[in-house]
Amino acid sequence: MSITDTPEKILVMDDEENIRTITCILLEKMGYNPMATPDGETAVEEYRRSFLAGEPFDAVIMDITIPDGMGATEAIKKLKAIDPDVCAIVTSGFVSEMNSDDFLRQGFSGVLRKPYRSANLREILESVAVSKN
Repeated sequence: MSITDTPEKILVMDDEENIRTITCILLEKMGYNPMATPDGETAVEEYRRSFLAGEPFDAVIMDITIPDGMGATEAIKKLKAIDPDVCAIVTSGFVSEMNSDDFLRQGFSGVLRKPYRSANLREILESVAVSKN
């Protein structure tokens, strides 16, 4: 996290409430200001609202699969239309079966494999922050 007057805003999108809650707790302990949504539709709307208000999210962490809803691969297209420079991290328990380069080509800034711990979360956020500068 960069040294600023306000903590960086992180948007977390996952269909599992316990994962959203735990991820937000971990992010708060790291000094971030998290917000959680249950699906891509809500995440895109929250991102749009913050972006248009001039208070964009610094990063978005999105689950790839949302049953009966918009997952990360569809949401990234909509987020890129709002903000071509969006910093989006895709996460899934099934990511290990896929090539991380495929996600990077889709516009994601990083890949976070589930289950993840605080150290993994910190590492991916620091690595995408470095790549933004």
